[in-house]
Amino acid sequence: MAEIKVSRKACSVYPLKLSQPLGAIYALLGVKGSMPLVHGSQGCAAFAKTFLTRYFSENIPMQTTALSEIATVLGRDDELHIALKTIMEKHNPELVGVVTTGVSETRGDDTEGSVKRFKELYPDYVYKKIICISTPDYKGSFHDGYREALLSLVKGLVVQPYRKSYGYVNLLVSYALTAKDIDTLREVIESFGLKPIILPDLSSMDGACKGFSSITPDGTELKKIETMSSSMVTIAVGESTKEAGEYLEKKFMIPMFFFDSLLGIENFDRFIRLLMNISGKEPSANLRRWRDRLLDAMVDGHFYLTGKRAAVAGEPDVVYAMVDLLVRELGMEVPIAVVPTISEHIRSLPIENVLVGDLEDILLSKVDIDFVLGNTNLRHVAKKLKVPHYRVGLPIFDRLGHFLKGYVGYEGTANLVFELANLLMERDEEMSYEVPEHIKRRRA
Repeated sequence: MAEIKVSRKACSVYPLKLSQPLGAIYALLGVKGSMPLVHGSQGCAAFAKTFLTRYFSENIPMQTTALSEIATVLGRDDELHIALKTIMEKHNPELVGVVTTGVSETRGDDTEGSVKRFKELYPDYVYKKIICISTPDYKGSFHDGYREALLSLVKGLVVQPYRKSYGYVNLLVSYALTAKDIDTLREVIESFGLKPIILPDLSSMDGACKGFSSITPDGTELKKIETMSSSMVTIAVGESTKEAGEYLEKKFMIPMFFFDSLLGIENFDRFIRLLMNISGKEPSANLRRWRDRLLDAMVDGHFYLTGKRAAVAGEPDVVYAMVDLLVRELGMEVPIAVVPTISEHIRSLPIENVLVGDLEDILLSKVDIDFVLGNTNLRHVAKKLKVPHYRVGLPIFDRLGHFLKGYVGYEGTANLVFELANLLMERDEEMSYEVPEHIKRRRA
């Protein structure tokens, strides 16, 4: 059991936390024909748009109510109504996700009531899908915003089933999964003769879309989300998806199976056994082959990985997946892990110290480590510690193609093991060329 401590510094240095609205917008990008509407000042949306554009290197559909100082003080619905009307007229999205911010939440806006009044004023849009997501950015983090968005999507869009659809499986995926990861899980589920309904389907953000679109051009279709109540089971991957899965289980009596992570042999074996039980089929020869390759990768890499010490930082789902793999299956040590917000599943990790803080806390801990794992912003810490930096999580701005890398499953884990081993192999080789300190002093 990990002990979670909270940093008591007066300021944040090398910040780690990302805001709740950003997490909600991220989730909405995985729904086809959606338009995230940020209910706050123009700067709130500008930051999120810049952040996501840099991360995906793609056009990001997003609008804002652009609350001014006067509008904020007066507290009327006008800005939200004008924004919704403009979006409907110019973009005609299938879904609008109203994402609140610190400004609108502090003002105490009744966003859902405002949406109801909008439909009364403009009856032409009464059947348009509009969901409200409460994401005050003065508390929580990206993890919490993503979780709230996913819960709002299933609450607002899933309808009562007419009948159960044999062979359909709901797959709720964490923000920790890349486009390649989502495609991998889709292919694995389909190899068992099952049909997955993936929410949100962010594999559409892989850059393969053609042409310009002012709304999300691909992702999970609304009609598929509406029919999730007819599926046989729900598979939730990552703690950020758990509440949405529990809602579907309680509301529509759909059995839910939860996985904290799908990295590593043990976790993915459980996933495969579940699919075998649901479908009654055996895994494909390709899956068996990749499992053998992963075992061989672990044998080859253990010379460079076993006993090595790593510091891990990022959002809770990313940290859990990485620490779980490093410690339980690769024999490594993680003397410190840093997360921006408390998440209960982190307590079950087999390490001693988890700190709720920022990236500087890794420096202040003064622990002896061999490398660090985290997003782009961790590069400053790695440089000061003079250790290698393995980039994982988000954002990653200083490398291309991250979103097309896979981590889950046998194949993804095997590639990850090789990358980590090569990183440390290169470091060990460079260190072998360095002159030891005692020889430097003797020569001086």
